Amino acid sequence: MNAVVTGGSRGIGQAIVIALHDAGYEVQQVSRTFGVDLSSRSNRRHLFDKVDVLVNCAGAQSFYPAIDYPVNVWDDDLELNLTATFDLCQQAALYMIPMGHGKIINISSIAGIQGTRNCIGYSVAKAGLIEMTKCLSNEWAPYNIQVNAVAPGYIETDMLKPLLDDKEHAEVIRGRIPAGRFGKPEDVAELVMFLATKGSYITGTTLIVDGGWSAR
Repeated sequence: MNAVVTGGSRGIGQAIVIALHDAGYEVQQVSRTFGVDLSSRSNRRHLFDKVDVLVNCAGAQSFYPAIDYPVNVWDDDLELNLTATFDLCQQAALYMIPMGHGKIINISSIAGIQGTRNCIGYSVAKAGLIEMTKCLSNEWAPYNIQVNAVAPGYIETDMLKPLLDDKEHAEVIRGRIPAGRFGKPEDVAELVMFLATKGSYITGTTLIVDGGWSAR
């Protein structure tokens, strides 16, 4: 079985790569670390020959107040966090439809479900992934392709480092998480592996991994 993981060189993506590899998948990583800039449309062409599981995990945040958010940064945020994922989903479906099976898992965020401050481009893109997941699942379910999204909460990755470095603020956030801790990348990888290997009747949904944060 073949898996393609974007953004697999660190954090959540790296945990997913390790989990898939341990389960016996041949894993192809797609990221800048491996020579592919997903923000470039020309670089995204013909990235894989065949794929049984596609995990779209690559992403980045830009921080500006909405009133000052540069339009070019908005364009960059949506290109990487949303358009690139759609592009790769299309490519994957070209292989999956003739095979009659496939799993596509899009890594969204609770930032795409709840309102945020100062990172509107990222949040809007992650919200778009949730809707895109629903639309693709409607079109591709007849071909036995399951398309789902995972929305992590506060996970200990490089993206969360600025918060973690602010010890006082970090403790405030930790105190609001019912599980009493920040998540680990492996917490997200566990759910991704379930969707990748099981759940043949689960499609078009977004599953939240946030220790109960959004249930409060």
